[in-house]
Amino acid sequence: MRLLTFGDSWTAGHGVETDIKYKETVKPSEGNGFITNLRKFNSWPRYVAEKLDCVYVNNAYCGAGNYNIYEEVKLLFDDNLIDDKDIFIIMFSYPHRYRLKKPQNNPIEVFNKLENLLKSYKRFYFNSFYPTFKDEDEFDTSKLPDYFINPNGTMVDMLRNYETTNDVSVWEYGSRSVWKNEENLWWGDYHPNLLGYKLIAEEIVQQIKNKL
Repeated sequence: MRLLTFGDSWTAGHGVETDIKYKETVKPSEGNGFITNLRKFNSWPRYVAEKLDCVYVNNAYCGAGNYNIYEEVKLLFDDNLIDDKDIFIIMFSYPHRYRLKKPQNNPIEVFNKLENLLKSYKRFYFNSFYPTFKDEDEFDTSKLPDYFINPNGTMVDMLRNYETTNDVSVWEYGSRSVWKNEENLWWGDYHPNLLGYKLIAEEIVQQIKNKL
């Protein structure tokens, strides 16, 4: 069994670094491959894999839109890199990212494409910081399969509750209450810190453990 994860910066681990000078670093080509690896190897996929006692591959990258996530999944199929026992976890990005320039980022179409690819595999979907179908008129989230976890909620909801209950930062560089600035949050301007990613891993495992 392998855990294969996909998403944007919320899966790529942006924010586990403690030095704010790396905040805008998003690609190894910018000369900070060390920071990119630090993030990816310490984001929530690592801690989910530890709890499931399996290896993992974190396929996420900063700045990915939902169609980009689909392309990353499809690439593994095109290259015949998939095993029958693989578990897929997809953490969706902001559904309007790149949408004006690329209509294929329509979240309903992306979800249907992913479902067509993954129909024979164990898979789970989560929202990171914005509900994927919130702005899709007449889309009934109650009809989504139970492996789309909490389609009307986000990981922000869980992190906010933890922060307010425990009076501790779960956000990058010691930030607090980032959920109060919704517009910047929706655009991905804020990320969890290491504690936040560990909490996300705990939430994921709790949600999927009885579905495996």
